Amino acid sequence: MRSGKEYLASLRDGRKVYVGGELIEDITTHPATKGYAHAIAEYYDLHLDPKNQDIATFVDANGKRQSMHWFLPRSKEDVARRRKYCDFLCRHFKGGIFTRPPAGMNVVMFTQVDDQKPWAENSRFKNGKRDLSKNIQRQWEEVTSKDLAISPMFLDVQFDRGRDNAMAETPMLKIIEERDDGILVRGWKAIGTSVPFVNHLLIGNLWRPGQTPEQTVYALVPIATKGISVVARKSNAEPDADPYDRPLATIGDELDAMVYFDDVLIPWAQVQHIGNPDHAKWYPQRQFDWVHLETQIRHCVHAELMVGLALLLTQSLGTTNNPVVQAQLAELIRFRETCRAFMIAAEETGFATPGGLYKPNNIYIDFGRAYYLEHQHKMVNTLIDFCGRGVVIQPSKRELEDPYIGPKLAEALRGAEISAHDRIKIFRQISERFLTEWGSRHEMFEKFNGTPLYLINLLTMQRTEYQVDGPLTELARQVLGFGDTAELGKRAQEAEKASHYASVRFQPDYAKAQDVHDGYIGSDGEKKPAAAAAN
Repeated sequence: MRSGKEYLASLRDGRKVYVGGELIEDITTHPATKGYAHAIAEYYDLHLDPKNQDIATFVDANGKRQSMHWFLPRSKEDVARRRKYCDFLCRHFKGGIFTRPPAGMNVVMFTQVDDQKPWAENSRFKNGKRDLSKNIQRQWEEVTSKDLAISPMFLDVQFDRGRDNAMAETPMLKIIEERDDGILVRGWKAIGTSVPFVNHLLIGNLWRPGQTPEQTVYALVPIATKGISVVARKSNAEPDADPYDRPLATIGDELDAMVYFDDVLIPWAQVQHIGNPDHAKWYPQRQFDWVHLETQIRHCVHAELMVGLALLLTQSLGTTNNPVVQAQLAELIRFRETCRAFMIAAEETGFATPGGLYKPNNIYIDFGRAYYLEHQHKMVNTLIDFCGRGVVIQPSKRELEDPYIGPKLAEALRGAEISAHDRIKIFRQISERFLTEWGSRHEMFEKFNGTPLYLINLLTMQRTEYQVDGPLTELARQVLGFGDTAELGKRAQEAEKASHYASVRFQPDYAKAQDVHDGYIGSDGEKKPAAAAAN
């Protein structure tokens, strides 16, 4: 495991990073970037602190102590252990304000390490066969032994989405040349989070109709590679503000960024897969199941924080016992408990993957994420309604400490059994998280993280036996007295074949094996205990 000091040193590698139009010479010292860089350094040091050893580290098969962000769960108990670890990190960083620390990004390699053959076997080359079979394992050993930070970059630039053949015209990353020493690539990867602060980029694709073989590239690439330019949005960090006034922006901003590859040579040893859009269509989304599990844990912490802020706020205002307020508080509490229920259900109905990992039920992970996104706005609005105009009128620390106006403000703004200083602190936290530019970016991240809501729902349909002649209609067919549904099934199958998008009926076996197969509704229409299948 590396220290925070070693992590900061690794960022001074000559990387080319633009932030808000400015080329940053050293991201560990520049005001726009130093806060987050040092927050992740603190993250690394958390793992070295002896008091966190049991929750933040594990001993691998070689007897080496490693950070839990590399821990591959092989049982339901292992999954619960990872959950407690991620929960610990979210609570440490102010209730999950950082959405992409290494723990939330390194997991994108879990599916690849678990099931390595499909990536090499399904690659397609223009100039003869290449052996990529050992690459993923070699890359995994590199990142774990060096305790590196990686960031997935799978999204591609928005272009003309009104026609499928427009994909070939986009300036997205593509292979210019296959050479003996590697592939030469050029173009953009559209967006990644925390990109300026990582060591390696894990590039890939989330398939779209019209994607070409040249645009289908999966590889692990050092960010300081010659020809790579990182273009990050303007930072919302305010390092010089008083932490009382800006409790979150003073800590830093994890930054989202695009990356341009200007004729970058990627050696074959760093390549995982190339040339097969069909593989991209079926498989890589499964990499993000593990990312979304981390997201689900963070959402539970977010929901708990909202409940806690609401209870403290209404108590400070003396409105807790108002019947209307109590009903709204009950909704917030139910929101938190429902998020937790989906998380627990995912763990309890998990399954064994081809490589022997215990994977929480991806259907319940998607359901839980969808539930959070569908209800989060209402919960935030309820919290802001509790605030009333108090969320707008927030004297600064300087005003509260002013010898003349300070005591008068303290008298006017004190709450029921709480000082004005502490009462305003509650308002400040709510305002920073939900009403500032810093907070709005955080909300937008959750909205589009990995997959937006519509795609979460689409994934459910791509992974569930929903066909008219399948298990989900069996009871309805019995009730209706329907006999043979072969003709209905035939028509449905023809429609699915004509669709651009993935259908559960036609997925290759290697893709199906990464989705829950027991414990939801099996092929015989009966519910089965998935946990038993993993033992």
